[in-house]
Amino acid sequence: MPKKVTIVSAISLVLLIGVIMLAVKLSVKVPPNDTPARVSIYDKEASVIFTPNYEELLAGCVEGLIMKGSEYEYEALKAIAVTENTRIKYFLNLKKDFDGLGADLSVSEQIPYSPEKPSAAVKAAVKDALTHSLMYDGKPFNAPICKISTGRTDDLLPYSPSVGLPCDKDAPGFSGSAEMTAEEVCSALNGSNLPFDGTEWFTDPVYNENGTLMFIKFNNERISGESLRKALGLRSSAITVEYSEDKFIFKCQGWGDNRGMSVYAANYLAQRGKTAEEILNIFYPDAELKSVK
Repeated sequence: MPKKVTIVSAISLVLLIGVIMLAVKLSVKVPPNDTPARVSIYDKEASVIFTPNYEELLAGCVEGLIMKGSEYEYEALKAIAVTENTRIKYFLNLKKDFDGLGADLSVSEQIPYSPEKPSAAVKAAVKDALTHSLMYDGKPFNAPICKISTGRTDDLLPYSPSVGLPCDKDAPGFSGSAEMTAEEVCSALNGSNLPFDGTEWFTDPVYNENGTLMFIKFNNERISGESLRKALGLRSSAITVEYSEDKFIFKCQGWGDNRGMSVYAANYLAQRGKTAEEILNIFYPDAELKSVK
């Protein structure tokens, strides 16, 4: 009799464990395609690491790209979310630490994460995008994206060809400027030994046909427009430099590095009936949109 009780107890225990494991599995949302449930993010500016779940991370990246105060079509939000989903997976595959802190990703260096609470529309688009990713040669890639182009994006072959986007020139915030003192420029560009007369600091700018600053000389040393944008925290790499009354004036057109999908243009296209898949095909024509069940 005790032996029978022991066998029954063991069976009951196995069944109980099975029920508990099933309940845990149903209660924890695991994103598709072996995506981690949580991702560690290094915020360099705040010097902290935080760990949102994957869906929160993706929603935060979409929030970081869209223009505040603007209304977005669902198909545009979905296209943006799919692009960011692709980029996040690409960076996760790199398995790169940042500043020795062991984070999976880095804000601003890799992803445009915003901690602001996402709208219901963004949440819905993100939930849909979780099961979709762009692939090039069978792998996620660093799909380029900007907020507003200069009117034509730059080539970034093979991933994204140049696309004419005259609609972007009418975008709110297409043009902007930033003023900096000589001291601020010196600090940002490691020019502390320069005399504080900025008239000849920046010379010989080279632009491409789309208005993007390719190179410029700073103290007779050539730097790229993208390096200048990042060092000075400018909104665009389409930059002109002026010096007036002891201040530098950096004028910019567009918003971002002028490559890949323009977020403003994506919404413009969605307003005119384009689906997310059609929008993605315009900016990444050789990529394959994969659906993960």
